[in-house]
Amino acid sequence: MYVEFSWEPEPADRRDALRAVAPVVRWAPWFAAALAAMSAVLLVAGNASSGALGMIAAAAVLVIVPWQARLLYRDNLPANQLVLASADEFALRMSGPASAPSELAWTALRGWQETEHGIVLRTGSRPYSPVYSVPHRAFAAPSDEHGFRELLIRRVGPVG
Repeated sequence: MYVEFSWEPEPADRRDALRAVAPVVRWAPWFAAALAAMSAVLLVAGNASSGALGMIAAAAVLVIVPWQARLLYRDNLPANQLVLASADEFALRMSGPASAPSELAWTALRGWQETEHGIVLRTGSRPYSPVYSVPHRAFAAPSDEHGFRELLIRRVGPVG
């Protein structure tokens, strides 16, 4: 089986990958909402300094996650640079961004996850291991994406 696909990286792709592999990133909006709710209770109770500090902390948590994704995106994937990729029984090949390997053997992948926006490929078990996000928009036809999933299942293992 052979599949070709291409896409232009966007900050949302990296943010999606971060949410998939790092629980801290995934739960940050919920943590910020809980912190803001507790801070609101403190403000209503008359503890203005603690409530204000909690609101500032909640806003910081909400801002840091997208900011971190943008920083990583800026450092790793130049905007408007087309990524051309192909996958077969032996490897995943990518050309485009300088940070992406030209060939990634299936044995180098430790796992993969399906997200709302794409497929996230993990090369290590730690959250800071290299992660590659292939957005759904990269595939010209649904059959191409289905073929890529079949390759992943066969060569890397089940989604997880």
